[in-house]
Amino acid sequence: LLVVEPILPERPGSSPFDAMLAHTDLNMLVVTGGRERTEADFRRLVERAGLRTTRVLPTPATMSIIEGRKP
Repeated sequence: LLVVEPILPERPGSSPFDAMLAHTDLNMLVVTGGRERTEADFRRLVERAGLRTTRVLPTPATMSIIEGRKP
């Protein structure tokens, strides 16, 4: 399974990227009731699906690739 999503930092920083992610997270909450996730959140979500997280790869863009596989 490949998930391509932005990953929220565990502790927000002061970079423009962190500010953009915080804004996106708030927007998602208000518009859809959803939220952005941290790496730990994605790992838990993958495990709940019966998979294991094998890699988390940052990309040069704002997205990361979370790889999950059957155990």
